[in-house]
Parts: sequence; structure tokens; C-alpha cells
Amino acid sequence: MNLKKSSLILLSAILILFYSCQDEKKSKHKKTHTNEIATIEPVEETFETDVEVTDSINETEETTEEEPEGVVLEEIQSNFLKKLIKEEIGEQKYDHLQTEKSPYSVHFPVEGDSYSVSYSIVEERDFNKDSIMDYVVDISSEGMLGGNANTNQRYVYYIMKDEIDYKEEHTVLGYAPFSYNIIDEAKFQYDKFKVKISQNFRTYSTNDVKSTSLSFVYKDGNLYEESYLTYCKMAKLQSKTIFKDLPDVSKRVRSIEWHNYTETIEETYKKGDTMVSASLGGCDNLSLSFDTEYKVAKNKMKDTKFRKETSLKFLNFLAANTQFSKAINVMKNYYAKKPIDDEYVKTVKGYEFRILIQNNEERKNKLRFLVQIDKIDNPYQTENWEITTRNKKPRVEEEY
Repeated sequence: MNLKKSSLILLSAILILFYSCQDEKKSKHKKTHTNEIATIEPVEETFETDVEVTDSINETEETTEEEPEGVVLEEIQSNFLKKLIKEEIGEQKYDHLQTEKSPYSVHFPVEGDSYSVSYSIVEERDFNKDSIMDYVVDISSEGMLGGNANTNQRYVYYIMKDEIDYKEEHTVLGYAPFSYNIIDEAKFQYDKFKVKISQNFRTYSTNDVKSTSLSFVYKDGNLYEESYLTYCKMAKLQSKTIFKDLPDVSKRVRSIEWHNYTETIEETYKKGDTMVSASLGGCDNLSLSFDTEYKVAKNKMKDTKFRKETSLKFLNFLAANTQFSKAINVMKNYYAKKPIDDEYVKTVKGYEFRILIQNNEERKNKLRFLVQIDKIDNPYQTENWEITTRNKKPRVEEEY
């Protein structure tokens, strides 16, 4: 009996201990679950906080993103610069375009030679007094290297025919890798564009470069460098045309030479299959050229006699139909007795000339005839800087 009682007591104790352990296990499991929730909740709160911070950072970045520096243009000016940029882009691919503030710019990601072009209006004035505002635009191109072809700068006069389209375009070159001159300073004084220029050390292969001051003015339908009007013989020409008053002259353009700032005239004569491109320039020395091509039978392409006869016929046409018959007849009389080659003739006093004959498109049996005439009235204006400075005196001997 005592043994049974003792066994029962022992069994009861074991059962109590067992259930007590089960309750403890249940209690521990429940506590662990509670802790997991407590751990998750702060993570969720932290995640929500991170999202808010990220949004705040994005807002800050949007707020502090650098705006382009420059000037906000009026709508008319803005539309004009956008037109110029559109012309610049053409069919090219670009990866950045900025037209919010002046200077406007576009970037071209050319492989190995990417570059940017910027546009800014430096003067707005009615230069030709037609009640339509005209512009002078600074166009600057920057390439990867300072001396490459895509690094250059120019000032362009746009004479407008309405608010958006221009009818004349005249360029004053500021810099190019191998331009003759570089504009060091530039400013407008009323309607005159004042600049200081120096020789381009790349072109003249020296660091001892010369400099001078120039002044540009738009008048009488063209842009002029003022010393040209005062000191150049070509400025005194009575006629501002090359061909006579012919109905077949389809184009006449007057402008300014990029390097020595003399007046240039370009004209195109077209009648039937014949087209002649003519150009005129110079300061004291007249510089003329006439360029055309003829369709020729294949067996005549290298025929020396045919080439000479065709050249003389071309010279006869030019003498009869241009304002410069005297100079052209000098050339015609020379070649009537002499063979024609590509070399410049310098044995006729007061003249230098040549006729260049080339196979332009051999498959189409065409020959190009290029007539070039220089009438030398001032032997001290044969180099660009001499022309630019309107030189009248013998130069000190030096290498250019």
C-alpha cells in the first residue's frame, strides 16, 4: 500500500512536471513570436522612413540642379537662334541641346572628335534702315583639341527680311586653327564693330606676331572694313558687278572676305547647259576667277588643240560679257601665241594669270576650265597681312 502510494505520488509528480514543462514551452514559443513582430515593425517603419528620405533627396536634387547660366531671350530673338541651331544640326546626331538661356548650344558626340557649338546675339540693330531688326551673332565651336577643325569662332551679320528669315549673311572670322588672323578684342560702338586682331602664330609660324585695329560698318548693301573704303582701289569700282547686265545672271552676292576683309562679289551665269561661276576680290590688286565645265567627246579629252581652242572661245565670251574686258584680252592675246598649261604666267607686266584644265568627271566626259587673273597695281600687297593692313610700302624682308 505504501509502495503503491509512493508510486502514485511519484507518477503524479512526474505528470505535474511534464505538463509544467509543456506550459513553459508554449509560453516560450508565444514570447518568441511576439519578439519577431516587434522586430519586423521597426523594420517596416525604417523602410517607410527611407522612402521618405529618398524622395526628399530627389526633391532636393531637382531643386538644386544647376540651371544654365546666361540670359533669357525675348521670343523673337529666341526663335531666330533656334532657327540657326536647326540649320547647324541638319542631319547630324546630337546628344545635348540647350535653348533656355543665351548662349544657346548644341553638342555633337562625334566619335573621337566631339564638339559643341554655341550661339549668342552680341548686337541687335536695324543696320540697313528697313525697319526690321538685324543681328550680329557670336558663333563659337569648341572641339576636343584647341587646334582641330571643329574649334573656331566667328561673328556673323544677319540682315533680316522678316522676324525669322535672313536675306544676307556676312562673316567676320574670329579664329580658326589656321586662319591668317585672330580677333583678340571685339566690341560695338554704336553701329561700328571695333576689333583688335593679331596674326595667327600657327599660320605665320612665329610667336613674334603683328597686330592692328580694325572697324567694320554695314553700309550701301554690304559689310565693309572701313579702311577698305578709304585706302583700296577696288572700293572705287563704279560697277559692283562682274557680268554686264545680262538676263542670264541668276545670282549676285556681295560680301566680305574672311581673312583680309576686302569686298567680294560672286555671280552665276546660267544659260542652257552652260554655267559660269565668277568671283571678284582684292584691295589694290584685282583678283578675278571664272569657273565652268564643258561636256567633251571622249576622244577630245586630252586633245591639246581642242583644249586651247575651247579656252580661247571661253575668253572671248568673258571679254564680251563682263566688265573686265581689258584684263581678259591681255590674257587672250598671250594664249593666242603660247601653249596653255597649269602654271601661273608672270612674264606680262602688271598681270599674273593662268588657265587650269582638269578632268572633272571623266566618266561623264566633262572638262573643267578655271580662268584666274590678278591685275597687279600694288606689288606690296601680295600677302594676306599686307592686304589686311592696306600696305603701300615695301616690306622689311622676313619669312611668312
